[in-house]
Amino acid sequence: HYYITNNLRLDEYRNVTMSTPSPEPLITTPSPEPLMTTSLMEPEHQNSDSSSIQASFTDEASLLNPTSSNKPKLTLFLVLLCGVSTIGGFLFGYDTGVVSGALIKLKQDFNLSPEQEEWIVGIAVAAAALGAGLGGAISNTLGRKPTIILSSIFFTLGSALLFSAKTFTMLIIGRVVLGLGVGLASMVVPPYIAESSPAAYRGKLVTAFGATVCWGQFTASLVDGAFSTVHEGWRWMLGIATVPSIIMGLGMLLLPESARFLIQKGKFKEAEATLQKISGCDDVSAELKEIGEALSRESEYSSNGFLHTVREISRSAPVRRAMAIGCALQAFQQLGGINTVMYYSTTMIKMAGISDDSLAIWLSCIPSFVNALFAFVSMVIIEKVPRRKLLLSTLLGTIIGLALLGGAYFSISKTTALVTSTNSTCPGSGTVILNCGACVSNSDCVFCSTDKSSEGRCILPTVSDNCTEPDIKYRAQDVCYSPYSWTIIAAMVFYIAMFATGIGTLAWTINSEIYPMWVRGYALSISTMTNWLFNLLIAFTFLDLTRILTKYGAFWLYTGITVVGWIIFYFKLPETRGVPLERVEQLFS
Repeated sequence: HYYITNNLRLDEYRNVTMSTPSPEPLITTPSPEPLMTTSLMEPEHQNSDSSSIQASFTDEASLLNPTSSNKPKLTLFLVLLCGVSTIGGFLFGYDTGVVSGALIKLKQDFNLSPEQEEWIVGIAVAAAALGAGLGGAISNTLGRKPTIILSSIFFTLGSALLFSAKTFTMLIIGRVVLGLGVGLASMVVPPYIAESSPAAYRGKLVTAFGATVCWGQFTASLVDGAFSTVHEGWRWMLGIATVPSIIMGLGMLLLPESARFLIQKGKFKEAEATLQKISGCDDVSAELKEIGEALSRESEYSSNGFLHTVREISRSAPVRRAMAIGCALQAFQQLGGINTVMYYSTTMIKMAGISDDSLAIWLSCIPSFVNALFAFVSMVIIEKVPRRKLLLSTLLGTIIGLALLGGAYFSISKTTALVTSTNSTCPGSGTVILNCGACVSNSDCVFCSTDKSSEGRCILPTVSDNCTEPDIKYRAQDVCYSPYSWTIIAAMVFYIAMFATGIGTLAWTINSEIYPMWVRGYALSISTMTNWLFNLLIAFTFLDLTRILTKYGAFWLYTGITVVGWIIFYFKLPETRGVPLERVEQLFS
């Protein structure tokens, strides 16, 4: 079927995919239908028992057989390939994390309104969603490698524009260009690694992408802290990303295209050489054959055009189920509120009562470090613990962490200094506005008192009343002192630890391995775009939610949403650990 649909001669097919040619013509020799070529259009012929399917994979796939003399090795070349390509993940994390500290300085230098702050954060996310949406078609046409190089170009240009920005408009343009690079990288790097990795190491290496995202965010927090006291330090915060982006672009020029993409384009010799370098084995005929059989269906569909592929997706129940799970993983990753913590971590710490800008920026390094540390933990244990069990257990911890964050903000809101009913001019004084926290939740109002824990006034600052009396020693705007401010950081650390170990990295890992090759580019593009669209929703609504529902109400809303996600994954998510990419679609039949 494969050589017919690809117009190959029989001897070409045998030379590429079989170590020992069969004496009989392949098309006339009756044999049992390979497990991989079971039609998605006939699910009644497929085994729906995922545990028995996994057992058969372990028995049949020589690449996973620990006693096999031809077992793939974790070669230096494979490590180099993953190391260079995951710089895209590092840049993804850096450019989403650096804005947290940069916003504090940008707000001062550009006199930004809350709406403009949300635009600076949100426009990059919107551009990333666009980049991810276009990434599937680009990577399917040009290849995974050229698409990663293209993303590095966007990273470099965007960072350079932000470094030289003179106006709010230039900031927006720079963030758009940067966002396109982030979207492309987030869509194409995980499948590039997954398609280049033997099944025995795939989970760990794809999880490395999620881990480098977290290390990028941690590095961003360190850079934010280092430049927090420098004049126009935000330029260095935003512009320094040009260095790793150039390294990634140059490094990718020296690396090969994904073997699966090469076979898809009929470049068999190049694919064989790539697989030999990656696996450290001279005989890769079994893997070439398996990839070829899986790609035969994709070849048939792609030759009939995009609309035909869309129709086949709509008719294929297993693919629809896989895409539903993949999109749900990406959606609930964002609906759990993680990027409110990463984008606004410094702002959240200031909300907890830390008024010094530089101190708040340095304290934001703590959750960023925890994020990076536990992403590394996830990478270490990914092949030792079933994916499903790891996701469900850590998602339960994420729910507890969100509830604790809400509880911490609730405690703080009740323990700030009281507002006296007399001499207060802000609307609602003495009734709705009972304490400093309620006072400064109105961005127009200021709380002032003799010290940070004493009763005071809530006022609308005017020329005649601006908290300038000699006895006024404490003036609060945006944040108030509370003896329980530390609980915010503690709850944030626990929440991030659970998130990073689980859905933070697993959403990318599982998405990179649940789609058959014939639809992988389109499906990954859609699921990655889902991630960015929900990321955009959260980025544009967080500050408004804190005003409408209060800070604790916003996090309790995220808690409820994550509970819904846990229930969905408990009933619908299959186990994918150790299943070869060419066979994983069987789990959704």
